[in-house]
Amino acid sequence: MKTTHLKLIGLFLGLQSTMGMAQNITTMGVGNYGAVHALHLNPSLSGYSAYKWQINLAGLWVNVNNNYLTLKLPYSAYRTINNNIPVAYQTESGNARFDRLWLTERLNGRNKQVSVASDVYGPSASVQIKTWRFGLVTSAHAGARVANMPENFAHALNKDLDSSQGAFSLFRTLAQGGANTINEFAVVGTSRIAAGINVAKVIQLDWKRQLILGATLKKNWGMPGFYLHNSGLKLTTINADSVVFQPAKMQLVTYGDQVGKGMGLDIGATYVFNKKDTKRNGAYRKNQTLYLGKFGFSIMDIGKITYQNATYNEVVVTQPVGINVNSSFRNTIAGSTNYQAMADSFFNRFGTYQSYKGTYAVGLPTRLVLTADFQIKKHLFVAGVLTQSLRRKLSNNARYQSALMVAPRLEYRFFEFSMPVLLQYDYRALRVGSAVRLGPLYFGTNSLMSFAYTKSVRDADFFIGVAFGNLPDFSFWKEWKKKKAARFNNNQGCFNTF
Repeated sequence: MKTTHLKLIGLFLGLQSTMGMAQNITTMGVGNYGAVHALHLNPSLSGYSAYKWQINLAGLWVNVNNNYLTLKLPYSAYRTINNNIPVAYQTESGNARFDRLWLTERLNGRNKQVSVASDVYGPSASVQIKTWRFGLVTSAHAGARVANMPENFAHALNKDLDSSQGAFSLFRTLAQGGANTINEFAVVGTSRIAAGINVAKVIQLDWKRQLILGATLKKNWGMPGFYLHNSGLKLTTINADSVVFQPAKMQLVTYGDQVGKGMGLDIGATYVFNKKDTKRNGAYRKNQTLYLGKFGFSIMDIGKITYQNATYNEVVVTQPVGINVNSSFRNTIAGSTNYQAMADSFFNRFGTYQSYKGTYAVGLPTRLVLTADFQIKKHLFVAGVLTQSLRRKLSNNARYQSALMVAPRLEYRFFEFSMPVLLQYDYRALRVGSAVRLGPLYFGTNSLMSFAYTKSVRDADFFIGVAFGNLPDFSFWKEWKKKKAARFNNNQGCFNTF
């Protein structure tokens, strides 16, 4: 097998040893001061905004998560900021030392997942013209995931396939029957750049209710990526170091030598609900609420990217093959953790291999998004967001993980604070986050405890950016002009009395 292709398998195996370190800006997009953020959540939500126009200069979101390894540091990670690391954990040059023993496994019999993702929100804008809303959006996306890795296989890789470290302790021994199954799993990496145009139409209804329809059409440019898929593998343990592999198939596709091209579409609708005037009591009027509820429905990133020069590599083990991991096979490999060389040796000696070129289609991260935003008092809101991925975990497509969020929010023109509670990472983890908007600056996290307690980290999430709107229309400037005009009129009145 070619070395260039095996590097991707090396990346896949390497992820297993680094995944103790990787959803979207939903808290900002559902609010009333985030028209540009709403474009990443629902193309119609931009139609209801306190800003007549808004511009996003730049924004960044990064996320790392897994359900296998936890990084347990003997000191707080914040000590690295000013290099205040205890001497016992420094290298000879004074830098932070890393010990693999700080990575602890979570062994519970479940398949292992790992995801690393990042979104860059480029210059974007949204402007209101009468009952229409028009917007421009640019972004860049990259991500990699390991889906459904069997726990016994993940444990073996984490222990460098070394039986002296107990790498195969989770496999059934010969005395236990020896039969083991490594179920279907996939390793996926995707990246792309997108630019689009947003249009939303506000339809006024009775009792100040509104129906808003929106769509965003996007051009996508596909960057490098890969897809490694194992259809399943059965092996039988013979002794501590020897196993017999049954026939199996693995496919690796690499793409991005030529830029891929594709189109994407977001569609959505938002309904703004108010009680009838006849049913609004005194407390309702006193609270000065904008609406009782704002409900949204959208399907995001419908489409795909097609690559014209993808490289397909297929490996098939055609007959049962027995190997000794620590001697006849492994001793031919230089270095105990040279997974690339081990895979090269194995597939060339025991399998059939073919490589060919062709077109390849990678789906965008299509997902269903449901939003609900209730106004309790003038500045107090409670929002809920459900994001359900419409792409399979094992597919070759780009994918956002499914999540459910509920977030109380305190919202003013120049200040906003929310504390979301999330069931995220495909609903497998409960997290608490925090988001803040201070004038044009916004920042936050969907995994607050990772920042509050850095000695034990399994996932990390953070976003930050700058956006502003209605600059010439600051309220204090308008009030100053009104007072100035009133003083001028009063002075004119005084002069006219003489």
